[in-house]
Amino acid sequence: MTVNTLYTAAISPNGKRVRICAGELGAVVQPKFIDFQRGEARTPDYLALNPMGKVPTLVDDGFVLWESCAILCLMAQTHPKGDTLLPGEPQAQADTLRWLFFCSCHLDPYFTTLVVERFIKARRGEPEDETLSRKAEEWLGRFLPVVNQQLDRREFVTGRYSLADIVLGCTIELSSMLRFDLTPYPNVQTWLRRLQERPTWRGPSPEAFPTAAA
Repeated sequence: MTVNTLYTAAISPNGKRVRICAGELGAVVQPKFIDFQRGEARTPDYLALNPMGKVPTLVDDGFVLWESCAILCLMAQTHPKGDTLLPGEPQAQADTLRWLFFCSCHLDPYFTTLVVERFIKARRGEPEDETLSRKAEEWLGRFLPVVNQQLDRREFVTGRYSLADIVLGCTIELSSMLRFDLTPYPNVQTWLRRLQERPTWRGPSPEAFPTAAA
C-alpha cells in the first residue's frame, strides 16, 4: 500500500481541505508539518517541491502536486470512492469544478487579505490596514450572496455533498476568526453548521489525519 505524504501546516485551511477529502474517501495521507516561523517553507529542499513556498503539497508515489484544488481532484479521480465527491458525468463534474474555480477566483483572494490583516498581523503585533480590510469585505459582499442564493433550498452546493462543499466550506468558515459577519447569509450559516457536524470536519486539530486504509 502506498502512503502519500502531505506537506501542510497546522492551521492551514487549504491543508484542512485535503484532510477532509482523505477522511471522506477513507484514504491514507501522512502529514509532514511545515513550520513557517522557522522558515521551513523557504528551504531549498521544500522549494524544490513547491516553488511557491506554500502548503499544501502532495507527494503521491513520486508525483509532486501543489494547489489544494488540484490535489482534491487527483484524490477523487484515483480513489474507488472518488465519484462520491467528484462526479464522473461531464456536466455534473463541470458543475462541481465551477465552484472550485469560483472559490479560487472570487473568495480566496479576499479571505486571504483578511487573514493577513486580522490574523497574521495581529500575531506579529502589527496594525491592521483597515482600508484593505474594508475593500476585501466589499468584494465578499458581492460574491457571498451568490453562494447564499445557490444554497436556497439545497443542503449542499451542487445538491449533493462534493468537493465544492469542502473547498468553499474551509474558506468561508474562517469568517468567525476574521470578524467577518455572515449574518446576512443565513443559508450559508445553516450549510456551514451542517458541514461542521460531519465527522471528517471535527477533530482535536485541523490536521487530525485518518489512518484507515484506502
